[in-house]
Amino acid sequence: MSSEVLVELRGVGKRYLLGQGHGARGVLLDIVGRRDERQDLWALRDLTLSLKRGESLGLVGRNGAGKTTTLRLLAGITRPTRGRVKTRGRVASLLNVGAGFHPELNGRENVLLNGVILGLSRAEIRARYDAIVKFSGLDPAFMDTPVKHFSSGMYARLAFSVAVHVDPDILLVDEVLSVGDAAFQDRSLRRMLEFRDQGRAAIVFVSHNLAAIELMCQRVVWLDNGVACATGPTSDVLTAYLDAIDDIGEEHGDAYLTAECVEVLDRRGIVAECLKGDESFKVVVSGQALRDLVEPVFVVTIRGDHGPLFAGNMHIDGNCAWS
Repeated sequence: MSSEVLVELRGVGKRYLLGQGHGARGVLLDIVGRRDERQDLWALRDLTLSLKRGESLGLVGRNGAGKTTTLRLLAGITRPTRGRVKTRGRVASLLNVGAGFHPELNGRENVLLNGVILGLSRAEIRARYDAIVKFSGLDPAFMDTPVKHFSSGMYARLAFSVAVHVDPDILLVDEVLSVGDAAFQDRSLRRMLEFRDQGRAAIVFVSHNLAAIELMCQRVVWLDNGVACATGPTSDVLTAYLDAIDDIGEEHGDAYLTAECVEVLDRRGIVAECLKGDESFKVVVSGQALRDLVEPVFVVTIRGDHGPLFAGNMHIDGNCAWS
């Protein structure tokens, strides 16, 4: 593994102003010191980390914990209020579906445009075009269609495929892969593992899929309200994170429901620990609603050794979204 440090954050803080006046009036109020400090939101506070080529780092935490803000700082989309952010080499970022795509351009044109934006020459991106389309799994016929007609999954697949074919030094990946199908998620995780194991890039990975984090990342930072609660080996940090979630669940707090028992039943309705590949089964979850649930959705995810294999959801009233 290379000793070259590609990502470095030192004492980084990021503040956003909520409710502050816009335009000249807001600027003048800020100059004369009349800004309401209670309206400041620190999305990150004193975050320090570094990452070498061939290393992968996971960011976990609740929504609003500061994960995406960290990626935005690394991608150069925003600047820190305090501290220092340094990146070295070519940065490929996937922070939201369709970022960098022009909706009126077709798939082919967006591939060429994004490749150039990410640092390839026109000749290089043309030479890699067929491989990009093949990896994305999209029918080549779609590539002549304006991407405004693409689904979110098609957006994500094409964007990720471009990013991993420009040979980035730093790869930043947010939850964007969650909109892809199971086969593409598995293929994407395998490609990122290649980047890591071959020492080709430093990877920062944000996901609520802890199984993917465990598979992908050597180290994890657990963020909560912009503060790093724990940093270290993946298993240790995820254990602490899950224990904290369990404690919150026991206190109920902001939780909407509790899951007290989960059972897998075979075709005879008997609790099973092992199932045959072609055997039907049921997943029974028993719990308690802690407040009114307007339109709850129940999600089941089955994963293999290399990430999710299948995910489906249904409304609690029994209307199944898959068949």
